[in-house]
This record gives sequence, C-alpha cells and structure tokens, in this order.
Amino acid sequence: MPVSSVEEANYTLEVMPGGKIARFHWRGPITTRDRQNNVRRMVEFCRDRHIQCLLIDGRDQEPVARIVDDFDFGSSVPRQMRGLRIAVVHRPDDEALPFIETVAFNRGGNTQSFVDTKAALKWLEPFTSPA
Repeated sequence: MPVSSVEEANYTLEVMPGGKIARFHWRGPITTRDRQNNVRRMVEFCRDRHIQCLLIDGRDQEPVARIVDDFDFGSSVPRQMRGLRIAVVHRPDDEALPFIETVAFNRGGNTQSFVDTKAALKWLEPFTSPA
C-alpha cells in the first residue's frame, strides 16, 4: 500500500482524512520548473492511491515566474492532470495562482480557485462520494 504522505523541505503531499482527497502544500519560492515537477508528483501520488480530487494549498507559495511562464504552465495543466478535480487555495493578494487556474480552466481543466479552504473542500465534496 502506498504511503499516505510525502514531506520534503518545500512541500507536503498527503491524503486527507477520509482518504478521498489529496492535499499538496508548497512553502517558499516557487519557479515554473518547481511547478512542472510538482504536477508530476501530484499526478503520480493521486494515481497510485486512486484519488481523483486534489486540494492545492498555495497560500505559502512565493511565485517567482514571469506571467508568460504562468500562462504556458496553466495551458499545460488540463492535459497533464486529466482526470483530477483540482481546488486551488491562494492568498487574497496572490495574482499568479488564480491566473494559472483561470488559464487551466479555460483550456478544459476541472479547476477552481478559492481563498478559503472550507469552500474549496465543499466544492470537491460531491466528487468524493460514491456514485
């Protein structure tokens, strides 16, 4: 059975209580390369555990990418993270994460951004119940 959490210097990736939602939390500066590596980590983690809902907690991220890089990254998310429902939680003053999420959504991603974790979990909830 796969481990239920991975903790590294800059991030934590874990299965939330109930076992239906994975949570990714990054701390500190984050580059486009970091974001790309994180996508691979999150997709692999969710796939190995048969999880389809992901909460990305970006409130402690410090973006250092250019807007064109954020656009390119957001454009790639729907293809790379196909099959996942993704709630992105960000600080109210963060412009990068909502922009990336909007680009991903407009390209067909199953994404939504929030400033409140409870609202994000509520949005994910219908997709964690048995059909």
